[in-house]
Amino acid sequence: MSNDPKVHPSDIFSLRTIIIDNYDSYTFNLLQLWDNEKSIENVVVIRNNQFSWNYFKENIFPYFDNIIISPGPGRPETPSDFGICTNIIKELNDIPILGVCLGHQGIGVTFGGQITNAKTIMHGRLSPVYHEGGDDPMSLYYKIPNPFSVVRYHSLIVENKNMPPELTISAWCSEDSSILTPPLKESSTIMGLNHINKPIYGVQFHPEAWFANSLLSICTENGYQLLRNFLMISRVFLERHGVTFPRTTLPSHILSHSVLPKKPHMFKPLTSKSDTEYCLILKKLERKLWIDSPLVFQHIVAADQSTVGTWWLDSARQPDRVNRFSFMGSTPESSNSFSTFYSTLNKELLVICSNGSVINKKMEDNQTFWDWMSETIKHFNQRMGNLKILHDDGTLQNVREQTIPFDFRLGMVGYFGYEMKRESLPNYTISTDQYSDIPDSAFVFATQAIIFDHLERQIWLAGLVRPKVDYVDNNLGIHPGLDDYKSWTVSIEEKLRNLDNLMSSSKQTLLKKDIQNEKVSFSGQPSFTPDMKQDDYIRAIEKARSYIHEGQSYELCLTTQFRANLANVPKKLDDNWVELYQCIRSFNPAPFSALLSFPSKDICIMSSSPEKFLQIDNEGVMEMKPIKGTVARARGCCCLNLKECDKGTLCESKRKEEDMKRMRLLEGDIKERSENLMIVDLIRNDLTHICQPSTVQVPYLMKVESYESVHQLVTTVRGQLREDLDCVKAIRECFPPGSMTGAPKLRSVQLLDELEQNKPRGVYSGCLGYISLQDGNGQKRGTSQFNVVIRTAIIRIEKDEVTVGAGGAIVYLSNAESEWNEVELKSQSIIPR
Repeated sequence: MSNDPKVHPSDIFSLRTIIIDNYDSYTFNLLQLWDNEKSIENVVVIRNNQFSWNYFKENIFPYFDNIIISPGPGRPETPSDFGICTNIIKELNDIPILGVCLGHQGIGVTFGGQITNAKTIMHGRLSPVYHEGGDDPMSLYYKIPNPFSVVRYHSLIVENKNMPPELTISAWCSEDSSILTPPLKESSTIMGLNHINKPIYGVQFHPEAWFANSLLSICTENGYQLLRNFLMISRVFLERHGVTFPRTTLPSHILSHSVLPKKPHMFKPLTSKSDTEYCLILKKLERKLWIDSPLVFQHIVAADQSTVGTWWLDSARQPDRVNRFSFMGSTPESSNSFSTFYSTLNKELLVICSNGSVINKKMEDNQTFWDWMSETIKHFNQRMGNLKILHDDGTLQNVREQTIPFDFRLGMVGYFGYEMKRESLPNYTISTDQYSDIPDSAFVFATQAIIFDHLERQIWLAGLVRPKVDYVDNNLGIHPGLDDYKSWTVSIEEKLRNLDNLMSSSKQTLLKKDIQNEKVSFSGQPSFTPDMKQDDYIRAIEKARSYIHEGQSYELCLTTQFRANLANVPKKLDDNWVELYQCIRSFNPAPFSALLSFPSKDICIMSSSPEKFLQIDNEGVMEMKPIKGTVARARGCCCLNLKECDKGTLCESKRKEEDMKRMRLLEGDIKERSENLMIVDLIRNDLTHICQPSTVQVPYLMKVESYESVHQLVTTVRGQLREDLDCVKAIRECFPPGSMTGAPKLRSVQLLDELEQNKPRGVYSGCLGYISLQDGNGQKRGTSQFNVVIRTAIIRIEKDEVTVGAGGAIVYLSNAESEWNEVELKSQSIIPR
């Protein structure tokens, strides 16, 4: 594992390494270059402005053996971009330093080099890199092939002219792919620098980046070897200065400075033997009571006409082997439920209970809604008893966990809007211009649910109850009783039987057919108007490209909202909002569809999202599935000669042929693949921040998934959530979704505020789903699943308004006209017009 067979691997992995994070979205991926959790015990990550230079130099630096300076946005000459890194390179003479990307450029500038724009902007793209030193044990490139392939994320370079005498070029590449012979070092793009006397090394490429050509490697080719070479160089340097190995563990007060906690507290199931005990009760209904979920929602759930909240987490795209369950519920008075609404600007929380009581709360300055949500879930989890099954004879029975096929255990159902970024992104500056009358976050605390198993065609009824005594939760007004739950199950079963009887008539059979097949059209109605007109959007794209050109971002996910006034819709919208959703889900069925209605706030959310933001299972396995890369499917006649079209088998064959051609073009498109790769590496970074780094994997890279109207490139990223984090904290650390921001996330979000004229995105670009409670049957933690709020219509019934958000990832290769066409395509995939 090391260069010298006489050196035990634990020696170099005991090195005390500090990584300086320049607020990049790829910094934490560097941790994946270490072998395992044991090997990173002496690795600490701090921000570039976390400490003053004098404090760092006197109180932090003396404990470390080497330093890695991370990638980042901006320029190394700009103090706000590079923080203490300039001082580190300039003043620290007796410690090995490795600079990556921005860190590499900082080395060049500090010793007198010049930063210039690269001839070719390279973001998420691969190049062959040549080097010197493959046979030298003291080279960064020892045992690395020549050339080797790397992933590049940069638009700036250290100029290969008038190089300062202290530096030497150690790696280089050509920007001309047509040249078959090795390029000359003196006239190529610099990919690596070494100081001639000091142990200072820089690489322009990303050794930690995903190697896009192979699922067998999780890093730039030979990234592991490059890190080991740096560690070995550090070891030899330290031995010459009298340091002995293995190195001792860093003291706790130094480890506590790390952005990543060391030795986190173990996560334990939250159970209590208190008299204030809740439990989850399930009832499995007879198969003959199966009725399709759209009919149940329309005729049973929505019929409650709840003013607190109605919800439907809808796996509309069936059959689907992964998303086989749908969940729905309402909040009548007997449900003992409540809804929450939160505004980040004034930090006000409103709680509306189904019994009519209202609670207003002002958050403390140091408290966020994320904190409140985490504590509220914990409040109930601490009081959860064993999971039980209700039998037809009214008896209750404890049930083994593995007999229940779904993870959902009631809890919070709702959305975190995009503006919740104000409370999730470190160092984000709040823009008070982004005011919206739509809550930044809204949830229903679901105490009852109807659950559909589409695979088994089975309905379950779930309820949160306090089975022993009548208990009133003074904090939230929750007092669910067993009798209430039993009465509710009897009522639902009776309504299902009545609905089944009604469906047996020819009239209701036709109704069922109409609901499932109807398509909505706004032809002849007021057209959708974008907040940002085409010309303004194209100008914003060009401005985004200029930011990318100057190294401020790798990718910017620019968006706008399309609005329509529905005052002239033939039927009153408030009488037909359920039917409108039925039409949307029929036109564009998606695995993460959803309907949320909050009448008290005049919000109805109709989502047909195909994108999973994240899912956390009972074992703490976290999965994210970013989508980047979209092309319209071939529809209608694709015959080259319309006069020869047979309007039958031949025409259909031509359509399928064109559809497959579009799919293959998407799969091989360099721009689309680079977009996807950038977000994949960003998500790997997010997961490495909250998961055990060695567990972060990408089992499926850029796989084409086809939906009714589009083909899309989808990647799956997984990791094992750290044992000290609950679902709420995990969501917060990954929010907002990277596929809706670009990379680096913080800088990109700040730039997007300007590019989108400080208009709030609202629900769009956030996430929608559930945070489940635990049960007392040994669940290790609660579960969670959220979509990315795209392909979604936001209905304001009182305003007779519908808004649809749409956008796309802007990279330097983007064509403005094509990007605008993609935005229009995405907006029309919700409601055809």
